[in-house]
Amino acid sequence: MAENDGDGAETIPPLRKRKPDQTLYTRQPETERLLAGLLGLPEREVLERAAITRRSDPGWLRGECLVFMMRRASRRSDKRSYQRWCRLLLARVRAQMPHGRSGTPLTTVELAMAEYGIDRFAKLLGPDLSGYNESLDIYEAVFDLALARLRTDALKTTLPKRDDTKPKPTYVEYGSDPRVDLEVEQAKAEEDLFGIARGNDEDFRSRVWEAIDALPKEQNRILTMMREGVSPGEMAKILGLEPKTLYNRKMAALKAVRDAIGSAGQ
Repeated sequence: MAENDGDGAETIPPLRKRKPDQTLYTRQPETERLLAGLLGLPEREVLERAAITRRSDPGWLRGECLVFMMRRASRRSDKRSYQRWCRLLLARVRAQMPHGRSGTPLTTVELAMAEYGIDRFAKLLGPDLSGYNESLDIYEAVFDLALARLRTDALKTTLPKRDDTKPKPTYVEYGSDPRVDLEVEQAKAEEDLFGIARGNDEDFRSRVWEAIDALPKEQNRILTMMREGVSPGEMAKILGLEPKTLYNRKMAALKAVRDAIGSAGQ
């Protein structure tokens, strides 16, 4: 992946995948800055930082950096280094797949989602190892957003199919660029219940997940899809609901969870 300039210094090559508008995917400026600093460090030190899982830790590295370092090892034919980075990266992906709540085991759907997501990501690595897989560029450009799309695909694949004999609802169509769609959804999610839960302590998160588990089936399903990053348009298609009905059920579910959390804290 990395190349040398005329002075022998290692440079960071551009990504190759193009968006629907034919512009290239690019790394975020913060990612470029981090990579420039990492290239001058001993690999042992970089690997230690890559193993940090807490985002609040000053040494924590973005997923984009792990993808870059793994591909860099591959291009340098360093099999030992590649295997180390590959293990760390797969662990990062696995951590973002469903993994149970409050110490409870995975449900059948959650287990299927996790297996689908990890398997699909792993299949991107083979073609990249033997050449260059442009599909992996998205993970090097926007790792978290690409994982959100992967979780959405996993959820749609594992959920039971809806009855297509029912009248098809109208819904808002989303654009063809998953990065744009996911950025919009992520901005909305920063203010929702799950954003608050992820930024709080374990006890608070446990109360949130327990309250969701206790909801009626329809409300539980909506919040489960919200938690996994499914967009409103996709959710309407999966559930076969009109947008207004979906919105009302979502708001009722969120209110029920907030009420339950408030009661538990009294």
